[in-house]
Amino acid sequence: MTTLNERQLVTLVQVNLPYDTRLFQQLITPYLPILKGYCAKLLNNQSDAEDVVQETIIKILTHLKDFKWAVSFKAWLFKIAHNECINKIRDRRWDTLEQNDEYLENIIAPEHNHQDLATALSALMVNLSFVDRNIMLLRYRTELEFQEIADICNLKLSAVKMRHKRVIEFLKGQLKE
Repeated sequence: MTTLNERQLVTLVQVNLPYDTRLFQQLITPYLPILKGYCAKLLNNQSDAEDVVQETIIKILTHLKDFKWAVSFKAWLFKIAHNECINKIRDRRWDTLEQNDEYLENIIAPEHNHQDLATALSALMVNLSFVDRNIMLLRYRTELEFQEIADICNLKLSAVKMRHKRVIEFLKGQLKE
């Protein structure tokens, strides 16, 4: 059996949906670990991340017939995930207004003795703004190009590059301390 490239696989899935979802599973499966990690890091909450991943998959399944190749499938998938994360954050804000400030405990990271660079970087990422954290995750966790990130975040390419540069400088400064 020959291996299909992404474009061929998307085309086959579009033709076979909604009756046959086996090819859809083949298409989406390689992205799931990256997608789950992206959402978990962006939201700082595993439960919310799982909800967002499910919502993202449902939206992709629902709208895949309309997908055009204006961007890569991967960029389209992460644009949907990005929007779902924003929706989840908005929902959180409404929940906290109605309940209490419990979720603030999840946002403020406890101080730890960092044993390695990855742990230190992960802890520092919590302190970044949503937009900056999103840019860094899309760049390094999903390996998207700056232009794709700009499209996903609805920012200009120059703004994405500048924010990226400033975050790198900030992280370097924090790690030196």
